Amino acid sequence: MRTKACGIAAVAFIAVLQGCASAPSSGGSGSIVTTDHFVPHVSTLQPIKGQKVGLFVRQVSQAAQDGDMKGRVVLFVHGATVPSVPDFALEYKDYNWMEYLARAGFNTYTMDLSGYGGSPRPMMDDPCNVNPKQQNLIVGKSLRATCSANHAQQFNTIRDDWAEMDAVVDHLRKVNKVDRIHIIGWSAGGPRVGGYVSQNPSKVDRVMLYAPSPVIKGPIPDKPAAGFPVQLQTRDDMERLRWDPDVRCPGQVEPGARDAVWKSIMEWDRIGESWGKDGAMRGRVATNFGWTEELSRKVTSPTLVVVGEFDRLVERRTVYEQIASKEKVFLDVACASHFLVWEKQHKVLHESSLEWLRDGNVKGVKNGEFRVDYDGKYLPKPAK
Repeated sequence: MRTKACGIAAVAFIAVLQGCASAPSSGGSGSIVTTDHFVPHVSTLQPIKGQKVGLFVRQVSQAAQDGDMKGRVVLFVHGATVPSVPDFALEYKDYNWMEYLARAGFNTYTMDLSGYGGSPRPMMDDPCNVNPKQQNLIVGKSLRATCSANHAQQFNTIRDDWAEMDAVVDHLRKVNKVDRIHIIGWSAGGPRVGGYVSQNPSKVDRVMLYAPSPVIKGPIPDKPAAGFPVQLQTRDDMERLRWDPDVRCPGQVEPGARDAVWKSIMEWDRIGESWGKDGAMRGRVATNFGWTEELSRKVTSPTLVVVGEFDRLVERRTVYEQIASKEKVFLDVACASHFLVWEKQHKVLHESSLEWLRDGNVKGVKNGEFRVDYDGKYLPKPAK
């Protein structure tokens, strides 16, 4: 790895740390520097409401950033289970999406929301707060016997996510001296990003939604529901149950990629690494998504939506159909699953994001759809 995290954010206040962990990588169009920061935020989470915390943010950029940064700042937002660095800055061959954009001149950032990676994880270190149906995985490890949750509520609502995203977005706008930034969200990051953009159009330039979760009906919850705050996902759960059913093409997943992914996940969860046979990824239990059709129709920023053909394609395409932007492009990627970012076709994400964020189009198209075949060719779809 080019750099290691400078530490895990405590619940107590941590000031913004510039250059807390930084290391260069040479090659390509110049040296690339990875730097970790903590952005200050007053938490809205119920158990630590009002406390000052530090939100973990990783930055990947060229060593010498100069000139006007307008149109060159991008924030990545992760999904429901995996923290940000394994998603967008995976140190495996050419899979590091952030580095790809950094080499093209972008100042790239990714954040961990509370409950993930290097950001605060209140309630999550207590094994009694794990889903009671999963506690058998850690009995004999961190538990002597199963137990009732010490915090009998779910972890958060999407309103907490939006508040944390806003703190980071405002920080990036300030330090880069820009009015707007670009933003990319994967999976559950789709509702987070989409909902945030619909409410903060003046702070966002262009948007990319990769495999976005579809909208749901009902009001946006104001507080977490009763239950428990933590659920576990083993490597077997992630690969055999979630990934394998959608690996249907020869060479879709490169040998070694999965080992690199799981290794990175465990590096960002040392407590989870000690739970279970091969470790377990600790994930928070959120109270519904606040991604409503009403909010989706308020997204007017130029938006690119990318979905793998084996990833509930029709259902996820509804996000593209519902957003109101007059500049929007949809990519249907052949031989790709929900985990496209770690598969052979990951280059489609890299290349299309660069075109969209830099030029505002994909292959010269600002409004339309493409089928991307297994050779990476973009085939325009006829208008419906």
